[in-house]
Amino acid sequence: MKKNTKGFTLVELLVVIGILGILMGALFPAISAALLSANLSACSMRGRNLYVGITTANTEREAAGLSSVWPKSSKNKSDDTEDIAGMGPFSSSTEYFKELFDLERFGTDQWSPYVSGVDIGVLSGSGVPGFTGKNIQPQNVTWIIALGLTDEMEDVLPVLCTRNVAYQQLKTDSYDGTSTTEIPVGKANGGESDVPFSNKAWVLIRKGGAAQSIKLKYSKLNVVYNRQSFTIPTDAEFSYIPVGL
Repeated sequence: MKKNTKGFTLVELLVVIGILGILMGALFPAISAALLSANLSACSMRGRNLYVGITTANTEREAAGLSSVWPKSSKNKSDDTEDIAGMGPFSSSTEYFKELFDLERFGTDQWSPYVSGVDIGVLSGSGVPGFTGKNIQPQNVTWIIALGLTDEMEDVLPVLCTRNVAYQQLKTDSYDGTSTTEIPVGKANGGESDVPFSNKAWVLIRKGGAAQSIKLKYSKLNVVYNRQSFTIPTDAEFSYIPVGL
């Protein structure tokens, strides 16, 4: 009996490959957008968990008569230099998180972070590699953090931001609620790094605990501050400390 050896011809294979290429080209933007949204959501969750951990620590400390663990300015730090509330001002968020999570003693019986119930993985992710051992480096930290935050300041203020945003453009004195000035994103535009999210988007966590993913198209002051006006007290030293890359 004669075997049937007929298969695909070269032309047929090229046609199939061409069709697959067209389909991939058409689907790529949708796949990229879906991946970006998923990574933004995951990053927002990590940032909010970090915020909740710090807020919980502050609640516990307030009951014990201790000061907040938010990084202090020279005006609002305590006299206790053995406690995080008396340290600083920190020059980078990496230095602050190293102290907050007690990373000098991480992995030992003496390890005693100021925040509990929060995985250290909240500091990384979305392309930012986690650290190994005890020596955390700026490249392992996602978050820029507010310095000199006080209870009296408005809840709309961003207190954590991903490092790819040009944090220098955020307001540290006042905002009228109407300006639509753009906040640049990406290293070429003033951010510390292109990771995470390059110039496509960034994430912020507000003092009130709300997390928000802001895509480049909407990266404007009126979106960042929900069209709400505010004024930082004149006797305060409010600013943002970079990751330190």
